[in-house]
Amino acid sequence: MIKLIAADLDGTLVDRQGHIDEVEIEALRRARDLGVQVVIATGRMPTIIDHFLDRLDVRPEDPVVGAQGGVIARRDGRILRVLTIPRDVAEQGAAIAREFGAVPVFYTPNDIVMERVAFSPEQDVFWLGKGLRYDPDALSHLDDDLVKILAVHTDPGAVPELLAAFRQALGDRADVVRSHHWFVEAVNKEANKGAAIAWIAQQMGVDREEVLAIGDADNDVSMLRWAGVGVAPGDAAPEARAAADWIAPPLGQHPVAAALARFLL
Repeated sequence: MIKLIAADLDGTLVDRQGHIDEVEIEALRRARDLGVQVVIATGRMPTIIDHFLDRLDVRPEDPVVGAQGGVIARRDGRILRVLTIPRDVAEQGAAIAREFGAVPVFYTPNDIVMERVAFSPEQDVFWLGKGLRYDPDALSHLDDDLVKILAVHTDPGAVPELLAAFRQALGDRADVVRSHHWFVEAVNKEANKGAAIAWIAQQMGVDREEVLAIGDADNDVSMLRWAGVGVAPGDAAPEARAAADWIAPPLGQHPVAAALARFLL
């Protein structure tokens, strides 16, 4: 019996226009009515996704996984767990990003700071959050409480090579994932969505076999593998589809609702 649902945002619930279909919202609402805990697990910071959490009826006491598992917080802002990266990981990651023509973005529990504009100020805010600010010398103005470094490349074709460079240089000190078409990021070696969902499940007394996870990207693989039931949309990344127990319809055809109809509702 499923007692906890872990759902990714971008590419799973949220389309490229930032829209969440009402069918998906209603399916999650019905799951909650059955007593199932719904946990949003995203690469974004929990503090800058209120508009999505409002749409999804996330309650103040509900846990939210952010920064690929680097941060677990309640919707009301109470921090439950933070895993940080060493400053040298951020420094080296930023140097690699610049070398490849990507833009470094630094995250702390309270700040999102980008060295320069990547797409446009409006698009940067759309993808990274309303708290985003620009600082060409960002890293020198931030303390050591760094949650992750993100590299944004406006050419998706360049991202695989950027990802490989990040993994070669940082893979023994950080968990490196491609989290979107344009994004490569490095977080704490122990921070991933699977570990975060496992931590939440343990706190709630929920067994692994009672967890359903759904996600579409490389950064979702850990939770798809850990959960008792892992689901990927039909247009998910190959790694996510390979890690899943079941393939749902693609984004736009209600993959979350389909998964819940098959395994819960």
